[in-house]
Amino acid sequence: MSSSPRAVFFDLDDTLLDGVGAMQAAWPLVLAPVSEQFGVDVDRLRDSIRRESSEFWKDEAVVGHWRLDLEGARTICVEKAFSAEGVDPSLARQVAEHYRDAFREHSHLFPDAIATLEAIRASGLKTALLTNGAGGPQRDKIDRFELADYFDTIVIEGEFGRGKPSPDVFRHALDVVGATPDQAWHIGDNLFADVRGAQSVGLHAAWIHRERLQMREDPPAVPDRSVAHLDEITAALKL
Repeated sequence: MSSSPRAVFFDLDDTLLDGVGAMQAAWPLVLAPVSEQFGVDVDRLRDSIRRESSEFWKDEAVVGHWRLDLEGARTICVEKAFSAEGVDPSLARQVAEHYRDAFREHSHLFPDAIATLEAIRASGLKTALLTNGAGGPQRDKIDRFELADYFDTIVIEGEFGRGKPSPDVFRHALDVVGATPDQAWHIGDNLFADVRGAQSVGLHAAWIHRERLQMREDPPAVPDRSVAHLDEITAALKL
């Protein structure tokens, strides 16, 4: 691993973009009418959806099948939660659609995102954005927040055909920016997709936890570096 890399790669969701914050804002808004109609507490509905989602995404086969159709997966989880809580499950699709719109409305970049990207670009380092998910929603985020100009290449799972932790994603980005694995860092919030994926190719993997993620007792990978905020990355790069 080089202490002075030639390239820095970033994940998008919950690394640059505060997806958890948007989720926490969106669910109460979407569930409030359902709560009022059926007399079930909003927090109880949210907890039930969270449990169903956690169970749903445990299966790697399910992850592979549904990762590019998050709205469809969300509909299934909401339907199961509603059935368990005595709410009409036929409302699940409508609720999932409203959540999609509310999530988009409340999405925002972390305060340190643009300053970090500007500093790295100004330094002359090559950059890449590596994000899982369908092409349409991810491109929408990139366009809305005007992120494209900060990156030499953008690799989106739904467009590229493979997602992290596939080594192909990282190798493709390395090829485009002209760097070897030991010349590149990758920063992301997911220990499996980001850290394990990057390390499998030989990149220096930085895990960003934003002071809200906890390291599991048996993690899928141990990061080379753990940071709470992106300014720790620019400090480490001496920018």
